[in-house]
Amino acid sequence: MTIEDKEAWEGFKANVIKELTDEQYKLLCTLHARYYNHRYHEPCSCKPSELKMWIADIDRLYNS
Repeated sequence: MTIEDKEAWEGFKANVIKELTDEQYKLLCTLHARYYNHRYHEPCSCKPSELKMWIADIDRLYNS
């Protein structure tokens, strides 16, 4: 991950409460598309398990 993306992810993790803001949601989708080589896609918020999986994916990248 780039330094800028790591800093953005740190801010994301520090400020997520229960629901994602629009800005946090777009950051999650952007980073996942960038680092997992797929087109930008916004999963339905009715499927929180997919969003949680994406957060875990980016956490693994951040921690590696």
